[in-house]
Amino acid sequence: MITPSIFRVTLFSFLIAVGCDSSDNAEPSASRAASDLFWSTYHDNGYAQIGDVQAALEKATQVDPNNAELYAYLAATHFWHVGEYRRDPNPDMAVLQTDMPTAVELFQKAANLDPTEDHLPGFIGVTTVHAGQLARDPALIAKGDEILDAAVKRYPEFNNFNRWAAHDSDPKDSPGYHLALESLWGLFEACMGGPVDRTNPDARPYLNRYTTAGRKKVCWWGNELAPYAWEGIFLNLGSGLVKAGQIDAARVAFANAKLAPNYGTWPYRAEFESIAGSDLAARAALYADADPSNDPPTHIAGRGCVYCHATVPER
Repeated sequence: MITPSIFRVTLFSFLIAVGCDSSDNAEPSASRAASDLFWSTYHDNGYAQIGDVQAALEKATQVDPNNAELYAYLAATHFWHVGEYRRDPNPDMAVLQTDMPTAVELFQKAANLDPTEDHLPGFIGVTTVHAGQLARDPALIAKGDEILDAAVKRYPEFNNFNRWAAHDSDPKDSPGYHLALESLWGLFEACMGGPVDRTNPDARPYLNRYTTAGRKKVCWWGNELAPYAWEGIFLNLGSGLVKAGQIDAARVAFANAKLAPNYGTWPYRAEFESIAGSDLAARAALYADADPSNDPPTHIAGRGCVYCHATVPER
């Protein structure tokens, strides 16, 4: 059974450059067209077009079978498809049951083809954990966690978010949730270049460290692949702190999201403000009671990727 509460956001910013090619080289040109279609669909919030993107990527792999990027993007379509399946008015549960294992397999194939790419282990880890949660397989979850631990060491600014996403729906007092929230703090501190005050996580003193280059650009607003990454990070940190009962720190984290110059154009600003402006004490109490079915999501409900990546509202 698909359980939407286990699917959580991932920043999903691959930062793999599309290979250069000449216009008369059909194979790389087809690959580039398929990759471009993936990103244009993603940014355009085109959930209904996932099937078209998958068809284009699969066709491209037939003529360019050693292109790691194609397999990574194809994996991403499966992750997106199952992670936001409530957008589909007529979801095919048989297809959804295969999406997560397929994503794991394809991310792994991409990593085998490009073992130096540091984003991919985080995606392998988080999808492996989710596949284990779906199958109720503790050994598979543990395997995913081991992959995530290694991924965080390789790229903490990015893969700490995947480790958060793997376990942010765990019970608030569980070891898994404590590690998940610690991973968000680890991301914040890796991005800012040092320790932050966890009782008052005000990001304003660090804004002069903004960059559009290098590994840390995934932390900030306006990067070309995840233009609302900054807002997404602090939506999750604020919500994660609410779940932990740390209301005052959560309010500061939510305020950080509004520091981004592009905050006013964020397609999911209204949903964020509904969360941040709610009765946070009452929201925290829902996580603390004995009924897990009433726990609010720690992100935009029913959305797993687009609120960091989409540049336009849903249609």
